[in-house]
Amino acid sequence: MRRITALFVMMFALCILFCGVAAAAEPVYGGVVRWHEAANPPKLDPHMATDTTSARVLNCLFENLVVNSNDGQKILPWLAESWKASADGKVWTFKLRKGVHFHKTAEGKPTANGGREVTAADWKWSLERMIRDKSPRAYFIDCVAGYDEMTNGKAKEWAGIKAIDKYTLQFTLKEPFAPFLSVLAYNSFVVTPKEDVEKWGKDFNFHPVGTGPFVFDSWKQDQKVTLRKNENYWKKDAKGHRFPYLDGFEVVVIPDATVAWEEFKKGNLDMMRDVPDRLVVDARKMLGKKLLEAPQPGTYYYGFNMSKEPFKSNIKLRHAFNYAVDRKRINDLVLEGLFFPAKGILPPSMPGYNKNLKGYEYNPEKAKQLLKEAGFPKGFETTLQVNQNVRHKAIAEAIQAQLAELGIKLNIKIVDWGVHLDTLDRAEPDMYRMGWVVDYLDPDNFLYVNLHSSNFGAKGNYSHYKNPPVDKLMEQGRLETDPKKRMEIYQKAEQMLVDDAPWVFLFYYYNNIATQKWVEGATLPAFGDYMAPMHNVWMTKK
Repeated sequence: MRRITALFVMMFALCILFCGVAAAAEPVYGGVVRWHEAANPPKLDPHMATDTTSARVLNCLFENLVVNSNDGQKILPWLAESWKASADGKVWTFKLRKGVHFHKTAEGKPTANGGREVTAADWKWSLERMIRDKSPRAYFIDCVAGYDEMTNGKAKEWAGIKAIDKYTLQFTLKEPFAPFLSVLAYNSFVVTPKEDVEKWGKDFNFHPVGTGPFVFDSWKQDQKVTLRKNENYWKKDAKGHRFPYLDGFEVVVIPDATVAWEEFKKGNLDMMRDVPDRLVVDARKMLGKKLLEAPQPGTYYYGFNMSKEPFKSNIKLRHAFNYAVDRKRINDLVLEGLFFPAKGILPPSMPGYNKNLKGYEYNPEKAKQLLKEAGFPKGFETTLQVNQNVRHKAIAEAIQAQLAELGIKLNIKIVDWGVHLDTLDRAEPDMYRMGWVVDYLDPDNFLYVNLHSSNFGAKGNYSHYKNPPVDKLMEQGRLETDPKKRMEIYQKAEQMLVDDAPWVFLFYYYNNIATQKWVEGATLPAFGDYMAPMHNVWMTKK
């Protein structure tokens, strides 16, 4: 084996020498990558955004103290160089990276902050702003002492966050919070310049200024977002060359994925997320390794509106829906076998995933009987709201046909993504499509965020589900520091949730990014395409 390996290495080296293998090429500066999105990003204010479409842009403009590794298994330093926690897990101290500056320009003009250096005081102000301006994600760190006082207006400063000196930031927690470090990697917990936020007020959403590798240039609603290179970005590559390599990054909005794929094949798009499922086989043939593919820690589901009848108190009706859906058949026929039929809430890549979870197998006869017991012997009619997307429409129509066989008439209402989120915040739809892709790799992010009774609406619990015993378990899980005990708590909570069925549990996600042959350095992180770093991407073709 050694001899064969040595021969292979020698041949490979010669190939590189004489054939000009791309892997040996040096990164090239210049060019603008055009990236496809199916919808207009609802928010470009990082403290207000909650969706992955917005996050795609925000991850280029703003930065966190820490970030997730591409495989999702590690927390890496970013704007914080290092950190330490006290023995009791309540005090976290971060040493900030020196030489990080806010964007000096945006939209072709000087910013209000002037490109000054970021300090610990900026971090304190930014995190306090999340509470002052009622960020829907501020509660992710409600474990920090003083959160309640800030939220109810009894304090003007967040007592649990202190700027010890220019480059030292300290958090004091009310109680140990096991996923704290992971939460800080979520894209809302970024630093923003006070001067620009105060200059624009609520319109900061349309004039974002951060520290990231790109600066904001323009936003043509429902068409594209244009970013330009941050010439003063702090990060360098291994050879000391300053990132980013690209001159710019454009997010192009094309709602129809089939149309987007045709534009990609013409070379009008450089990168495309979510190649239509029916085209993945062709994409593999066309692109080879340039089609980046991976399972994604996310769950696709239909939620019931638990704030009103008939779903609020009719558990048999909710069970009937779950037994009525043939997930495997839909995955095979509609999703090209790319997704994974779901038993519950936590995807297989999530810590705490329970392979022995008791879910819902396809059983139309049982579904019929439950429908009768639920008080609907002659059938049932309701409306499912989905956001516009080829995949969502195809899945909805397939489920609609399966339910019709059992006497359930499922009307499908298709709306824009922004409208979808707004109506869910107000608990308007009787049923709705949603998917949850992990923000931080911990079961807390799925269970507590999506289904705790304190998180109705924009915080994540769109079903308005409430179950005190389950709430208590999820609260215990947040405090428990023993990993084994934590997972046991979350597994118990998940089984109770699945039994209660606030959702129709459908699929675990598959994710892909199509990249042109001239695009180099692109990766598909475990968290999904929206987290793909762009600072180290470069193009051989301009």
